[in-house]
Amino acid sequence: MATNNRVSLKMLPILFEEARQQPADREWAEHVMGRWLLGGVSHDLITNELTQVLELVHESGEGPEQLFGGALDYVEIQLKQWRADGAPIQPLEPDTRWRDVPVVAAGTATLITVLFLILEIVAGNWSTTYTLGKVVTPALMGTTAVVAITTFETLLMHTRRIWSIAGALIVVVIGVSITTATFILGNDHPLYDGSLWWYTGLVAIHALGTTAISRLLADSDEIRTRAQAAAPQEHDDGTSTQDTHSVTSMDVSDEQWAAQLAGILRLRIESPETEIRSTIAEARQHAAMQDTRLVEEFGPPSHYASRLPRSTAGRRIRRRWRRTLWVLAVMILGYFAFEGLQHGWELDNVRWLAAIAFVAACSTTVSIFRNRTPDQ
Repeated sequence: MATNNRVSLKMLPILFEEARQQPADREWAEHVMGRWLLGGVSHDLITNELTQVLELVHESGEGPEQLFGGALDYVEIQLKQWRADGAPIQPLEPDTRWRDVPVVAAGTATLITVLFLILEIVAGNWSTTYTLGKVVTPALMGTTAVVAITTFETLLMHTRRIWSIAGALIVVVIGVSITTATFILGNDHPLYDGSLWWYTGLVAIHALGTTAISRLLADSDEIRTRAQAAAPQEHDDGTSTQDTHSVTSMDVSDEQWAAQLAGILRLRIESPETEIRSTIAEARQHAAMQDTRLVEEFGPPSHYASRLPRSTAGRRIRRRWRRTLWVLAVMILGYFAFEGLQHGWELDNVRWLAAIAFVAACSTTVSIFRNRTPDQ
């Protein structure tokens, strides 16, 4: 079902409520969108699907739940349909693009400032010296983290994972060096001695800055929506404008096709480089046997990638790392929580916020190890 009126992803739940003046319709759309986003479904595919559902709601006058059933059931049914149709479910480009860096970095700086506040409370400090280093460091840390992630994902589309990691590490080294120097030198410039609750003012400033930047700069979803609205052709099979611009031209070479497929598969993270090369080699061999070019035999790389089974090798590695990190979290939080007991066994020596986090980390770690499956 074609659609001529493109809307941004974040506006869709609001439009669902406005269609029939029913808050329940908005909740249905938010639940569907949330489950798909958590499942890593392409933003373009979600936008196209929910836009079509919204049009049916307008035409029929019935709510989405009456038309398609409960949100969770609809999510599962549509996922199965997409897989059967070979739709490009996985994202075809990095989650964070360069135009998103300012707002995401500002949001990350807000969270880091909150973390600094929590660490001061855990340390038992109810007053502190506000220095230039403390004020500026969250912004530098947030910028370093987001730029490193964006560099990594951007390079993944064009080169092997090892070089993408190297590029991201270079950014991290530069960012950490600047942040460390600023923190150390900035601590020699005290600004104010006061209550710890002045940190809430810093949090508010960062939050307001994040809101202002997000309003001034259009995010990638909005840019993509405008491009789709301006496109002369629209598709009913779940393909996006990105597909049209990437490889629908029959003039694309096999090398270009293979490079774009490799970039899409690398973005899945769990696909090892050897598996990616093997997949491309098999596609080349099959096309050679049929005496056709890759684009003629398999269509756009995004469609071919969507038909490939998900790799389990990378997911197993990530599970091992996750278990390791939780064990480290238990040890670190345990030290911070009970380090004060070395001065005596009084309960006043326990840092209770860290102790609560320690108990939560222990429970999570035990649950992870109890619920593991044999292939993990």
